[in-house]
Amino acid sequence: MNRPIWTLPLSENTIVKLKKQGFKCCEDLIDLPDGTSHLKGFVETENEIREMLKCPQSKTASELDTNRDCIATFSKGIDDLLNGGVQLGQLTELTGAPGSGKSQICMQLCVAVQIPSCFEGLEAEAIYVDTNSNFSRHRLTEMMDAFLGHVSKVLSKPNEFKGANINLLKSLTTASMLDKIHRIKMNDLNHLYALYDVIEQHPKVKLIVVDSFVMPLYTVENSLKKNALVHNALDLLLGIAHKHGIAVVLTNDLTTVVNEKEAEVFPALGETFAHRVHYRLLLSKIPNIPNGYTALLKKSMEHERSAARFLISTEGVRDLQRIE
Repeated sequence: MNRPIWTLPLSENTIVKLKKQGFKCCEDLIDLPDGTSHLKGFVETENEIREMLKCPQSKTASELDTNRDCIATFSKGIDDLLNGGVQLGQLTELTGAPGSGKSQICMQLCVAVQIPSCFEGLEAEAIYVDTNSNFSRHRLTEMMDAFLGHVSKVLSKPNEFKGANINLLKSLTTASMLDKIHRIKMNDLNHLYALYDVIEQHPKVKLIVVDSFVMPLYTVENSLKKNALVHNALDLLLGIAHKHGIAVVLTNDLTTVVNEKEAEVFPALGETFAHRVHYRLLLSKIPNIPNGYTALLKKSMEHERSAARFLISTEGVRDLQRIE
């Protein structure tokens, strides 16, 4: 199939002039011995012309997906489950029983999203929607102190960074990092529209945490109203994620469903909710291993169901095997 001339990165006026000269496809120019000469005066160099006329390299949807920016969890095992980390522009659900590490991972992500670009980080900010009072400045401070301690060790090595990057990293403090996490206390999902104002005031936001998504729904008795709240909130969050390239992380509880044979435990809000998120991790405590946890991948666009072990220490979320 021939490539239309209008697909070249040229102005509309230039495209019109080329069409008037009889060129409708890129191949018309390539096939002529002096074809590129017809573009001179519209671009700067011969090499630039030839680069434009090259056929674009094909990529699969999966390959394009892997090029998305992401936020590290500080556990390589969990990052591998999520195709490199929590993905920007996507919804990730963390579900599990109380004490399974959901809020800990959320707070760790609020630290990780601020990693400077010279460390291949996003150097961004976070919004923490707190519906159940799990947000803890003290816990965040512990995680930040651990991160800054690691940065200090890296900076102590000679010739590791240029002076500008050293000055940037030295300006990082626990106080400055806390200022880049914008907490919103909320008990009604209808109030999520406030996110628009916060994003407008803080355009560097690349992470939104809703911890927990299900908590405000416990007081809603009407099932139709509850379903409407859930889907309206998800529509809003998906729209923000896609438009602004923001990673959205939701925490969800477990609920017990009793059937004729036995009682089974499932994430709350049912399968309809699961279809709206891109990734789902089921978190649980590992018996007989202090501070040891498991993350089970229940839904992913890239990987089959698999699991990773992680540890929650004073420093934050880490790989279990690296600490043992």
